[in-house]
Amino acid sequence: MTLSQLDKRRSSWTIAMTHHAAIRKQQLGIPEAALACLIQFGNTSYDNRGGEILYFNKRAKMRCLASVGKEAYRKLDRHFNVYAVRSLDGSLLTIGHRFKRLPRS
Repeated sequence: MTLSQLDKRRSSWTIAMTHHAAIRKQQLGIPEAALACLIQFGNTSYDNRGGEILYFNKRAKMRCLASVGKEAYRKLDRHFNVYAVRSLDGSLLTIGHRFKRLPRS
């Protein structure tokens, strides 16, 4: 599956996000395909504030590779340090780049 096929598949649904998350996504240059993979394959951990943190771990990256193919995976590779915080209603609150390991609870 190529990135354009992933985008076409994703176009049937939209990613619900706050205004803050949309601004952060645009500021950081995070493509929709990376967010789609993060939501579909990313690992979750609770932030103990009523939300959950989505991030890529090794298993999530392998599931993404199996789904999108090697060529699309290479294009998304530089965006695998992305994380997102999702609220209980499913909308993304914020998006950012991860520079440190996430603390395990």
